[in-house]
Amino acid sequence: MTEARAPISAVPLLPTASTDTRDGRSAHSASPRPDIHSRHSPSPGRSYTDPDPSHLKIKKRIVVCCDGTWQDGLSVKARWQYTNILRLARAVNHVDERFMPPKPQVVFYQSGLASTESFDFMSILEGATAAGLGDKVQEAYGFIAHNYEPGDEIFLFGFSRGAYTARMVAWMIEVIGVLDRTDMDHFAGIFMAFLKHGKTDDPKEKDLLSTQVKFWTQSDSPGKQRANYDDSSFAIKCVGVFDTVGSIGMPDELKFGGNDDKMRTLFGFPDSTLGSHVERAYQALAIEETRSDFVCNKWTQTELGRRKKQILHQCWFTGSHADIGGGFQEHDLSDLTLFWMAAQVGDILSLDVKYLLRGLGPTAPWGAQKYHDPRTGIYSLTIATHRTLPTQPNPQTHELIHSSVLQQKNLPEGLKETVDKHPELVAKLLPLEEELKVNWPYDPSKVQPAVAEQINSKPSNGGVSATSAATTTSERRKSFFAKAKDTLTRKGGRSATGDMPAPTVSTEIDKGSPSKDSDAQGTVNHFESFSAFGSYVIEYLKSG
Repeated sequence: MTEARAPISAVPLLPTASTDTRDGRSAHSASPRPDIHSRHSPSPGRSYTDPDPSHLKIKKRIVVCCDGTWQDGLSVKARWQYTNILRLARAVNHVDERFMPPKPQVVFYQSGLASTESFDFMSILEGATAAGLGDKVQEAYGFIAHNYEPGDEIFLFGFSRGAYTARMVAWMIEVIGVLDRTDMDHFAGIFMAFLKHGKTDDPKEKDLLSTQVKFWTQSDSPGKQRANYDDSSFAIKCVGVFDTVGSIGMPDELKFGGNDDKMRTLFGFPDSTLGSHVERAYQALAIEETRSDFVCNKWTQTELGRRKKQILHQCWFTGSHADIGGGFQEHDLSDLTLFWMAAQVGDILSLDVKYLLRGLGPTAPWGAQKYHDPRTGIYSLTIATHRTLPTQPNPQTHELIHSSVLQQKNLPEGLKETVDKHPELVAKLLPLEEELKVNWPYDPSKVQPAVAEQINSKPSNGGVSATSAATTTSERRKSFFAKAKDTLTRKGGRSATGDMPAPTVSTEIDKGSPSKDSDAQGTVNHFESFSAFGSYVIEYLKSG
């Protein structure tokens, strides 16, 4: 029995119908509700909406929204400070009335890393190094585990490192399914075992760790039985992210030896591969993000995912990282990415489009706002690296260029030639986006707020070829980081070789015993050695 779906935009902007360019169906003509008799009814005469609940189990949607670094939607006062994740979380309707029976939609909003009121060295540390990300993963996964019943639909959304959190939760569901709330006692130990497995190069240790989590990863494990997916079905309905950041985000000058790749990778999980257990995946990507610590983290689709007709769209937009995820006072660009995401998921998730519209405040014509320079403040000291745009269709990454990019006055060199040669790379606007474009509420009488001038010009290659340009290291940069590194070393947080002493964490897990507590004090000491660095960051920011 196919369930009836109403328009992609829950509240049309225009009264006229338009066509969804994905499959040609009318996006604003309501379909008749399905015949709700028979399949689960004890008799043909009993309706699926019969007040007798003995045979009725309404499935719900669990929507988890993970915000970006230093983003806390629960404390911000100005609406322009809202990120796309907060706006999306608040736009999810309590119930999707387009289905019969109506589907409840339960939302969990998670503030970002280091999103505390006190902007001290620990918050800077947590934001810069993603300390505490493991807690965010456990919190988000735990919400699902505590509320999930077999058959429920799972949605995961995220921005920045919140996007990485969402993708890690999706990966955990792939390998262990959805644990029952009582089994969440074991989650921390399971997570730490995976962490160590991803970091170690010792084959014996890898085998030991694999053995320890075998009960939870085997095909008939409790979590996988609950998730109940196979080669023809999905455990997760949708993962939608805004510019995933998965690196440590620590400047090169503060690396104290060791394997650089391991320093820059948060947990060593295979996050770039999109699991075949996800039905739909969407990512908005930033063209003008040039910070080397904000490495672009695209998905690649598996052959099994393609065979299962999994949907993957990754779309490039004008802007730096926060232009994609939101948080700037001039937020035309993030409005475009928000409505793009809403259009993609609108047929499977009921959204209050009127609420989203109230957040608009254009400062330029549609698609024409200048992007914000990402390399300001402390980030002006970092190395610049330019992202690689698609030069032709890629069946593994499914990358497209949003049509709003072509409204910019200065396109990256090579981009126009690319889209002229491959016009199929330009994403077609969905009905909700078309309506937004036609009704874009820009008032030219209002002066656009000043946007910081670009310190670096647009990359000559437009990011089309995989090249990186390193900025000249100034004496101030050398002095700043040398002083911070010297102070950290003298604080005793390092060995003579400069290696970080790893905290000891037990990962002994089996079917019947909960994992042992980690050495929490060791973890605290691990991060306390960074306190001087936080002080120097504050000193630098104050000095301008």
